[in-house]
Formats: sequence, C-alpha cells, structure tokens
Amino acid sequence: MSAASLFVDGGSLEWRPTPCAGVRWKKLYFDAASGESAVLLEFAPGAAYDAHRHPGGETYLVLAGELEDGGKRYGAHTYVRHAPGSAHRPSSPSGALVFVTLPRPIETL
Repeated sequence: MSAASLFVDGGSLEWRPTPCAGVRWKKLYFDAASGESAVLLEFAPGAAYDAHRHPGGETYLVLAGELEDGGKRYGAHTYVRHAPGSAHRPSSPSGALVFVTLPRPIETL
C-alpha cells in the first residue's frame, strides 16, 4: 500500500453539528494548505443548509434519501457536480445522507 493512501472508517466518527438546524457532518478529509475536503452530510427531514458559494466548485453523491438543489430533487446514487463560483441552498424534504468533496472551502452568502 502506498504511504499516500488514506483510509477513514466514517462509521467510527462522531457526527458534528453544523450552524444549520438539522444538518450534521463528519469530516473524512481536510487539507489545511489547500482547503480541500471530503465530508459526509446528514440532513434530517425538512432541514436545509445555508445559502453558500463554491469558489472551487463542488461534487456530491446522494447516498440515501433525497436532496433538493436548485429546484430539482436528487435521489440515492445521484452524482452532482457544481462548477466553480456556483451558489445554492440545498435542502432535504425527507432526509438525506450525502458524500461531498470540495477543492476549496465554501463562502456563506
């Protein structure tokens, strides 16, 4: 195995609260130099994340449940890529588990 490989047991990590009611997260990876990160987000039914911009873009995969983003609803196994500079306010009417990767930190609007 390469020394550069990273393995994280997400199930062993504690959920952390976000500033957004009903949304929790687990940090899987973070590079302080670049701001690159990979996280799990859990949306309770009816929860929404604050409006924010992605200076470096964003990719996410809905693992379970349903995420509403930009007027569309995405179910489990849906992959979404937002371009750098994009802004949105995702929410979940029924709850969702989402894997998110960011090349740079978000900017709250």
